[in-house]
Amino acid sequence: MNTKELLGLKVKEYRKQKKITQEKLSELIGVDNGYISKLEVGQNFPSLKTLEKIANVLEVDLYKLFLYTSEKNIDFKAEINNIYDNLSRDKQFALYSIAKAIKN
Repeated sequence: MNTKELLGLKVKEYRKQKKITQEKLSELIGVDNGYISKLEVGQNFPSLKTLEKIANVLEVDLYKLFLYTSEKNIDFKAEINNIYDNLSRDKQFALYSIAKAIKN
């Protein structure tokens, strides 16, 4: 899934938790009726202003709309290794220094 699809699923999840229809959310944020439907399937990507309106209506912090996986499902070691492998030597050393400082 791409970012647009993942964001759409997250909006849908929070909208359903609040028991708000797509039509009502559209009305509350000032967009036409089909906008939310397209957003939720990844066809639309909202502006920051629209995202803020959505977050406010759904009573959720904006950043939570971008949390696509729970931390317990992330393989931290693999993710850190992947990040490390794609850094320059200087940045690898910086990451190493940070990790070492956290360890102590």
